Amino acid sequence: MTRHDLVAGTALAACLFSASAAQAQEAAAPQAAAPVTVSDGDIIVTATRRETTLQSTPIAISAFSQDTLTKNGVKDVTDLARFVPSLQFNQQGDQSAVLLTLRGIGNDSAYTEVADPEVAIYVDGIYAPRSQGASVLMYDMERVEVLRGPQGTLFGRNAIVGALSLISAKPKLGVFEGNVEVTAGNYDRFGVRGAINIPVTDTLAFRVAFVSDRHDGYADYQPAPDVAGINKSAFVTSGKKYYAADQRSGRVSMLWQPSERFSWNLSGEAFWDDGAPVIGLLQTPRAGTKRWSTLSDTAPDTDRYSVAARSTMNYDITDGIQLSYIAGWSRIGGSTRTDADAGALPPTGDVDASGNDLPLGAFNENATVWSRYDFQSHELQLKSSGDNAIDWILGAYYSHEKNKIRFDIDQRNGYRDGTFSWAGSFIQANRQIDSRAAFGQAVWHAADWLRVTGGLRYTSDKKKDVGGRNVMFDHCPDTLPADACQGGIFGAYPDATAAELVDLLPGYAISSNDVKGKWNKLTYLARVDADIAADTLGYASISTGFKSGNIQDNAGLTDPETLTNYEVGLKTRMFDRRLTLNLAAYYSDFKGYQVNQAVTFRDDDGNVIRSQMITQNAKGAKAYGLEAEMSAALSDNDRLNVSATLQKTRLEDLESVDGRLYDGSKQSSIVQLQGNELAHAPRFSATASYEHDFVLASGARITPRVTTHYETRSWLSYFNGDANPFVNANDPDDNMPDRGTNGTSWDKQKAYFRSDASIRFTTADEKYAVEAFVQNIENGHIRTGAGAFGAPRYDPVFLSNLQPPRTWGLRARASF
Repeated sequence: MTRHDLVAGTALAACLFSASAAQAQEAAAPQAAAPVTVSDGDIIVTATRRETTLQSTPIAISAFSQDTLTKNGVKDVTDLARFVPSLQFNQQGDQSAVLLTLRGIGNDSAYTEVADPEVAIYVDGIYAPRSQGASVLMYDMERVEVLRGPQGTLFGRNAIVGALSLISAKPKLGVFEGNVEVTAGNYDRFGVRGAINIPVTDTLAFRVAFVSDRHDGYADYQPAPDVAGINKSAFVTSGKKYYAADQRSGRVSMLWQPSERFSWNLSGEAFWDDGAPVIGLLQTPRAGTKRWSTLSDTAPDTDRYSVAARSTMNYDITDGIQLSYIAGWSRIGGSTRTDADAGALPPTGDVDASGNDLPLGAFNENATVWSRYDFQSHELQLKSSGDNAIDWILGAYYSHEKNKIRFDIDQRNGYRDGTFSWAGSFIQANRQIDSRAAFGQAVWHAADWLRVTGGLRYTSDKKKDVGGRNVMFDHCPDTLPADACQGGIFGAYPDATAAELVDLLPGYAISSNDVKGKWNKLTYLARVDADIAADTLGYASISTGFKSGNIQDNAGLTDPETLTNYEVGLKTRMFDRRLTLNLAAYYSDFKGYQVNQAVTFRDDDGNVIRSQMITQNAKGAKAYGLEAEMSAALSDNDRLNVSATLQKTRLEDLESVDGRLYDGSKQSSIVQLQGNELAHAPRFSATASYEHDFVLASGARITPRVTTHYETRSWLSYFNGDANPFVNANDPDDNMPDRGTNGTSWDKQKAYFRSDASIRFTTADEKYAVEAFVQNIENGHIRTGAGAFGAPRYDPVFLSNLQPPRTWGLRARASF
């Protein structure tokens, strides 16, 4: 155990003990502000596909209402990570995706048709296969639930380590109400969100919700380099900046309840994103430049959208049996252009013996020319309702996903106007995924205080790529002058097929991705939970998760992933229910870990031959830990919330190539990663929030609030830096005898604190509120991902995506 772990563990224990002791006072105090809908003083969740109270649900689960999300400054899934034990995130630029890791298990490449995530996202009970668009926004929510541990029985594919369930606010019958909120802040931030509930008849109601949020980019442009022989106008010095946001979304929901036995919730949602992608920034800024700046010769461009329709019909066949049909359709698409080299290797103005600008291959531009991901799902549920000796649920599920994308890569020497280096276009015309499943789960109430749960799910997944083609530069025909083949692609002929593109671009060749695969798996859940004492629940469970195999851009297949999780938990309330403490301890055995990475292959002269996404299976990984959540009402006006995680991860046998540093075409690039820790898995992390109400004579309240988050150091990839004891640096056959000299700090996020604060004024009738806030008070440079550019031809220049810098603003809210 490191010093950081020891200090952090001691701090957690002291915090929980102090909070518990503070509750021993005799004066009655209200329960800490409940994060979601409450019934008889307890929180209602639907983690088991039926309504249960949070404290009686034998699952490790975190839940938040829209009010709690707003107080915590949570506007999307990236902000949520600070408040959920074991939840971490990364950001991806050219696809504008958010990548989630839970309990150390995740996939930083699960943002296109290439890979699937390990943490499933559900919106109103419907799976969202891509972590883009409105599925990551959180506005007008009834609640947000984060389920930790495999949810393979009731939630199915890709919930191998957990699920994020977003439940939007539903229309209310007979109630006219609404709210509007305006936010303004630094970086010219301005946002509006609101909702209005409209009753039409006694049986029909609509709800309209909307949100917009924009701010300028955080990364300033560096001036064009003052080097003879280059075109300064090729560099971006003004206009939209990287890390800018400009998102808008709207949702219309309907509730129709013509009788006590039937109800229908239907919603339609649209999302637009005209912001800018994130970009890697230099870990060590060049002299005279700021960390939040970039030397860019590609202007950012994002034009993305998503639309979705979601439907849930419930019919009570009898007083004790309910039939539900849950269906959804979504489309995500658009285009993005980003500077993939991030200005890591500035041009020198020199040329080599062949007349190529130096440095070689220094310019990289990635462009999603177009993309469209279509998804539909259908689920039938038949389940018991009311009080029964056995609660049961049976279901059948089908989903179909059809993905299309054209993704271009252009590389030049020196900079944008330099000589040609390499280019490729990856055109997936028809990549499909079909998933079928049947499931059942039953809870036997063996006694008033004892319950036994068992569940099974059989999943059958099929994936195929029809007509997928890679169009890559090969060589210039002898019949043409050399410069005839050096125009690059740069999104040219966007509507062309692969064959047409080759005819239009001399020197290019086609490779095929046609491939198909099928995988089946039976997953299970076995659990016992018991009321150990009044307001105290204990549980123990064994559960499994499954993620199907993968089809690759090289027409290959990757085996599935499976996870077996052993867990015990305790949920208790003490001191007249003023203290809520939930604990979970788990051990996960992860098999077949699908490792995805981009690898560029070069010839002996260092020239690019091809670049592709490689997916391989690690033998597996082990993860175990302890999670704690506490909510305490210290007095009538004081509230404290703490969440914390202690965890350890270990990668099993895996031989892989770090494509960020080394040549993937050479055997000596392979290293053994056994024993490495998984990415985004700090040994200890914790968040504490405290707020106090100053009650005025009028009944109005002034509420200051402070939140701080702490993490020990963590790795940003499973390579754990660039030092590996399995490499024999003295081997004369090793073409990289100096491997390991780059060290580990470039791939490691150091331990850090990140704090937020706010002060809120609320009127006595709670219809109006004004709040001032500041986030990331320390203005820390918190990395979410690490990369390198320039290797293997040059010494690598290290880059990182960052969480936002210090931001501040004002928020005003009115309800009616």
